[in-house]
Amino acid sequence: MDLILANTPYLWIFIGIILLFSEFLLPGTFVMFLGVGAIFTGILSRLVPLEFYTEVVVWVVSSLISILLGGSLIKKFFKSESSVDPFIKDDYLNQIVPVEIDVLVNRHGGKIKFQGTVWDAISKDSKIPKGEYVRIISRENLTFTVERVDS
Repeated sequence: MDLILANTPYLWIFIGIILLFSEFLLPGTFVMFLGVGAIFTGILSRLVPLEFYTEVVVWVVSSLISILLGGSLIKKFFKSESSVDPFIKDDYLNQIVPVEIDVLVNRHGGKIKFQGTVWDAISKDSKIPKGEYVRIISRENLTFTVERVDS
């Protein structure tokens, strides 16, 4: 046991390196910051003799500081984008598409084929039978509102 406690600086650095490499296997960046804290603790305990419990406190504090500072830096350099609408704005408007299953008036159950996928569709005016073509006039979530195309 004395051998391990005498070499804790190297143990902290070794654990830190293992944590840094484990980041390749685990999602997120949390483990990396724990590794940075462990390496810092190892370097500090090599320069200044510390009790083991003090080293643990140094590791916890340095890991928290690493998470706070590193997290803000990562957010600054790697900006994330989120999109609510999977379509390009109004990409679907006025598209002429075939009816796959009869489109009903103000009732779900009808289907159209748009961009190679079958979508729910409703009509505001009249029932539209399978095989006819319709124009997309709006979309609400995953349901398109369509109107009959005059031939």
